[in-house]
Amino acid sequence: MRGMRTRALAAADSFEPRALPLAVIRSIFAVAELIGIIWTPDRALFVHEPGLPDGMRCAGIRGLSLWCVVGPSPGGLIGSRIVATVILVAVISGYRPRWTCVPQWFVTFSMTASVTLPYGADMVAAIATMLLIPVLLGDDRTWHWARPHHPLSPMWRGSAYAAWWALRCQIAIIYFDSAISKITVPQWRDGTAMYTVFVDPNYGLPPVFRHALGPVLSSEIVIGLITWSVISIELGIAVCALAGRRGRRAGVVLAILLHGGIILAVGLVSFGLIMIALVLSLCLDVSKSRWVCDTPERPVTAAAVQDGVDGPSPTIRAVQGD
Repeated sequence: MRGMRTRALAAADSFEPRALPLAVIRSIFAVAELIGIIWTPDRALFVHEPGLPDGMRCAGIRGLSLWCVVGPSPGGLIGSRIVATVILVAVISGYRPRWTCVPQWFVTFSMTASVTLPYGADMVAAIATMLLIPVLLGDDRTWHWARPHHPLSPMWRGSAYAAWWALRCQIAIIYFDSAISKITVPQWRDGTAMYTVFVDPNYGLPPVFRHALGPVLSSEIVIGLITWSVISIELGIAVCALAGRRGRRAGVVLAILLHGGIILAVGLVSFGLIMIALVLSLCLDVSKSRWVCDTPERPVTAAAVQDGVDGPSPTIRAVQGD
């Protein structure tokens, strides 16, 4: 037990998330939200329903969302779009991740809370951007594309490591639940579910592709393999989320293949981008020696120089009883 704790503390002590994957993840989340905000009209986002004369869901905690606070007036709708767009563009540019991480989550939460018809993966994006806050609050860089000049402080490194594990667990749960839920549906078990998806007049393949792929779509064997490959890939991603470094990178490849195919075949762009960005968070464990500039975290003592080793961190030495 003591050995496991020591290894966990050592992993947290060497954890460095501030690398290219983190910048790409934040930007992809922001792009996916921006697509929904810019290209979707208000009448599609806020559908008037019984009990919702303005089309906004503002009951309870939802009333804190950007759209509910600003209001449903024409000026309020325009103002909300402008504020959300400015925040998301700042995130995409990479400016001041410490100060833009909470606004990014707030915009994402607002879309999830207020929009009458969710566009897909909205709750996933809200949870993921919230879990990235402990990773980013200790990030004092001007741009999230730049190399950090010194390691994170032990406190922020520990909170970032804990948030990263929470993200990994979320990924495992999401994909495992999705795969098991599909198995309970007869169309998925008999291998015909993807045929239904492909030929759907609203969300399926474009007519040109359906005509060109007619022989493929009429093959029970091919459709069955495609259907079960979706379930297998989702189970694979769930396992990879909790695996070692090579396994996690394999999970990212599987997610790109799965959701890239969904984007091409069905056109769910925002959904696909959000899920790819979520799984890409498995790559946040970048070695400090490969990314952080060579600024020492603490002075090296003369004794350490003489011995040729800096020794373990104070955290690990305390656990080992030194």
